[in-house]
Amino acid sequence: MSLLISAAVVPITLLPSHPPAQVEQEWVAFRDLVLVSPLAAAGAFLAGLAIGGFWGMGANFAQSIGLDVGGISAFMAAVLGGTLAFHWPLGWLSDRVPRNLVIAGAALASAASAIGVALAVEAPLPLLLAAGALFGGFGIPIYSLCLAVANDDLPAGRLLGTARGLLLLNGIGTAAGPLIGAAAMNIVGPGGLFLYAAALLTLLAVLAIARRQPRRANQAKAAPRSPSTPMITGSLDTMICMEKRAQGVRD
Repeated sequence: MSLLISAAVVPITLLPSHPPAQVEQEWVAFRDLVLVSPLAAAGAFLAGLAIGGFWGMGANFAQSIGLDVGGISAFMAAVLGGTLAFHWPLGWLSDRVPRNLVIAGAALASAASAIGVALAVEAPLPLLLAAGALFGGFGIPIYSLCLAVANDDLPAGRLLGTARGLLLLNGIGTAAGPLIGAAAMNIVGPGGLFLYAAALLTLLAVLAIARRQPRRANQAKAAPRSPSTPMITGSLDTMICMEKRAQGVRD
């Protein structure tokens, strides 16, 4: 993997490009983060609690319902496969409709899928895998959607501080999720892990529906470039213009 990453850097370093724009970053306190985007803050934390429980106890759940090593691997892979399949479509949709509605829909769909996983503990393995794929496909991208909500109306100087705060909130939830999920499994049984996640995701959906989001003026096609995006195309255009000027001087 290290060799592949190193090889991928070579063509990027050989391309002519301007250095990233220098943007002065502001520190964003937790209080300011909640005031600026309460939905993003609550969503990052609740998603960490719900999905963190799966990351910590998902394999234990699969083992508790009697799956062998192959079944446990297939279940975990199904959840990640669903994430891979749904991440881009959800992001595409959130650029075209209010993000709070996309978050609410994804949270409700993931909650319903989590209930399906809890009820499918004795069902055939393909049904359990399908429910797991939907749970991960709709649930895991929620953090990214919350980050996009927070970035919609923020100046460039506050984006990095906001990302730090949301990542910390999500990390706190992810750390606490397995502990609470394990307690739910002890009380309810193996399915308690996903019933616990379903309750949190349903709460997030209610908050997202209640939180009105102003319509974004810039659509996806007209979105400005990130301050840290290398302007490779602009550099090539500049080189071409300079070459033409030099050719004119020689003529």
